[in-house]
Amino acid sequence: MVEPWSGRGRAVAMNLRNGAARLVLLCPAWKKWGSSRTVEPGTTILHARADDVIPFEESLELVRASGLLESALVEVGTDHRLADLEPLEALARAVEG
Repeated sequence: MVEPWSGRGRAVAMNLRNGAARLVLLCPAWKKWGSSRTVEPGTTILHARADDVIPFEESLELVRASGLLESALVEVGTDHRLADLEPLEALARAVEG
């Protein structure tokens, strides 16, 4: 069972003033929660194309609306949870980068 709040934290993060901190968003539910429709430059989004909770296309739309390079969206993992090794390694690289 998928919790109804999946992706909510990522949408909330988009609405906070983060100063100089870069955002790394995992499968953000920005269309469902919050009011921001763009993210700041330097944001990285990790999302599985096979996500069955938040459509991958929503992250593509967010990248375009924000004027980010397409490389800001990293296709990784096999589902919404991004809990296997590949997404965790991608997350570590994004946070370090």
